[in-house]
Amino acid sequence: MNKGTKATLLAIKPTLKPFELNGNTYYIRSFTVGDVNREVFEYQNWLKAQATKQGIELNLNDEDALAKQLEPIADKYRLARNLAIKLCDEKGNNLFNPDNVEDLEAILTLDDSVLTAFNQAENEGSSKNSPPDASSN
Repeated sequence: MNKGTKATLLAIKPTLKPFELNGNTYYIRSFTVGDVNREVFEYQNWLKAQATKQGIELNLNDEDALAKQLEPIADKYRLARNLAIKLCDEKGNNLFNPDNVEDLEAILTLDDSVLTAFNQAENEGSSKNSPPDASSN
């Protein structure tokens, strides 16, 4: 076994999973650490800002109470943003900008077949959709 280095670690890039839709090949990129960071921290900040705009006084001293207060805050772009983060070309470059409202609005107008194909491709090979192997019995 080789000793890992910063260079070998940084060489690990997100995986790309191709899927076909209407005769075209598209790709789903796995999340990067930056995507997860954005989801965890930036999204929560966005939710807090939305709650404040709605006049909700947030309990910032109690994480459980804060989570409950933020639950009803709706993000009409949540699904579109997830697609924008993950849909890419063969080089891993996003097809849509997850921070661009026009791109998110455009995604919302796509036929449901896009979402169905995306979900099927993303779940393909996942443990819950794979037949159990003999060792799990």
